[in-house]
Amino acid sequence: MRVLLVAPEAYPLVKVGGLADVVGALPKALKPLGVEATLLLPWHRGLAARGVGEVRFPFAGKEVQAPLGERVEGGVRFLLLGVEGFDRERVYGYPDDAERYLRFARAAAEVARGFDLVHAHDWTAALLALYAPTVYTIHNLAHQGLLDPGLFFFLTGLPWSLFHMEALEYYGKVNLMKGGIVFARLVTTVSPSYAEEIQTPEFGMGLDGVLRKHAHKLRGILNGLDPEVFDPAQDPHLPAPYSREDPSGKALAREAFRRATGLRPPILAYISRLDPQKGLDLVLEALPRLGELGFSLYVQGVGEEALAQGFREAEAKHPGWVRFVPAYDEALARLAYAGAEAVLVPSRFEPCGLVQMIAQRYGTPPVARAVGGLKDTVEDGKTGVLFQSYHPEGLLYGVLRLFRLGAEALGLRGMDKDFSWEGPARAYLEAYRRALG
Repeated sequence: MRVLLVAPEAYPLVKVGGLADVVGALPKALKPLGVEATLLLPWHRGLAARGVGEVRFPFAGKEVQAPLGERVEGGVRFLLLGVEGFDRERVYGYPDDAERYLRFARAAAEVARGFDLVHAHDWTAALLALYAPTVYTIHNLAHQGLLDPGLFFFLTGLPWSLFHMEALEYYGKVNLMKGGIVFARLVTTVSPSYAEEIQTPEFGMGLDGVLRKHAHKLRGILNGLDPEVFDPAQDPHLPAPYSREDPSGKALAREAFRRATGLRPPILAYISRLDPQKGLDLVLEALPRLGELGFSLYVQGVGEEALAQGFREAEAKHPGWVRFVPAYDEALARLAYAGAEAVLVPSRFEPCGLVQMIAQRYGTPPVARAVGGLKDTVEDGKTGVLFQSYHPEGLLYGVLRLFRLGAEALGLRGMDKDFSWEGPARAYLEAYRRALG
């Protein structure tokens, strides 16, 4: 079976968030199952590849050409599609994002002709469901890809007969994610609990009715971790290797983390995007009380400026027990996973989340809200702590409960959990087989 995975980012070529880790790891896990998986990405600025031809596709009423590049990384074949609009510094965050990714997806539909099946990821690749047999994966329902209908139908040349509430229409706009849900042969999302939650008004982001209607083809498949990428026994960013069988090196990681941050123990760490989804308002509101209780806080991430400013002010006000690193620093992130006493994951909603899985792999227990993939991956009271209420008191309760239960013991039990891609890869193989009939 030849499958084309289409996404905006994939590790190790380009990474913004957890989507890249998932898409980059899945092809390697599928290979032993007999699936020949190729990854197709936009040709983002700075990516080197060998030219292997060009792709011709109709767009905005004329035939357009785009160069096609190829490279192999870690045993995975990558194709890079050089459509207009991607020679930029960032993967997302421009006013014309919807148009850029529409162009990319339309060109990708031509590449897909050489494959048995397309596995399209998030709104950026949702258009492919209208052109090829597609399994469509929702990584985050909050980002849907909305376009003016006149612009959409002009650019794609698709018929206006698709603009109705049972197809692409969404409150007067074209909704690309809705199109992926409606037209894909099978729809997956990245945890079983999130698949249930998004069919409710609270978590459905306006698409819960569409998802309930298409529930017969909706599956929740929990993300995995690449055990070679995230392994404290062979992580070059740590001062010493350690494992569940010999955890002695973890003490060295804790000491190195304390020196690197200047924080006193016990240290609570947040390592992710600065995004309202992630519950950082709870962290800021709970911060004074956490300090009174003797905890230090380490925050690393980039994203919304208002949140960044909040943590800059907190660091200035509380030197010595708050440290904010406004950057994506892989080495320091790995040291935090290994060296913090606990990791905070207080999300409003969480499709899956990798932070809590990485933390457990590194023997550091998470304090997480009981939503989505967090409640599918954290065993409450055994490998971490889950709290229910989206309120600063809920977060404080979770932190105090974790330390009452014994953070170190919970962390060690977390290292026993299997987050490998073996099970999810088998589930995706079954999804591909169903999609192909």
